[in-house]
Amino acid sequence: MIARLGLWSVAVGLLLSVAACDHGDVPALRERAQQAWSEVQSQYRQRADQIPALVEAVRQRAPAEREVLNEVMAARDEVMAILNADGFIAEPERFRYYVQAQRRLTAALDTLYETIKRYPELTGDTRFADRLAEFQRLEDRIVVARSDLINAVRAHNQELREIPDRWVAAILRSDAKPLTAFAQARLERTDGRSRP
Repeated sequence: MIARLGLWSVAVGLLLSVAACDHGDVPALRERAQQAWSEVQSQYRQRADQIPALVEAVRQRAPAEREVLNEVMAARDEVMAILNADGFIAEPERFRYYVQAQRRLTAALDTLYETIKRYPELTGDTRFADRLAEFQRLEDRIVVARSDLINAVRAHNQELREIPDRWVAAILRSDAKPLTAFAQARLERTDGRSRP
């Protein structure tokens, strides 16, 4: 009888401790990570949408730079093809390809910035300078959005590592798993980027 009472006490104690846990954190943190990911995608899409106008403005004043401009557009087209695909975030291999495509585009844009520096008629044109400054502000917003994404993923994954939250999530939400695809794509900030 005492053994049964002890067993029931342990069971009730476990039940109360599970009930006391804030097991709503995991879904909320996952939602926050998904919203941060949506913001990153939105910022990347805006960047990709603005590239043709920027490239065309350079092409008009620096037609000899065809190779650089074609490289930028090819990298942009690759990114757009991936951005238009659905569900790639859940597939780690496709997600790695996406990250690599974004890095290629960033490298191509860095080359474009270096090219622009060599053309005083571009840097002296106030309309072009304003367009370039707006584009670079967009790239700064991308850095912030990526940082927010990394922080949201880190918070989600940390919540899943803590005990008893990990146990509660495993019992109540079988789909609660670390966001590995996000973690693999820690898009690092490039502070040393060269800009005109």
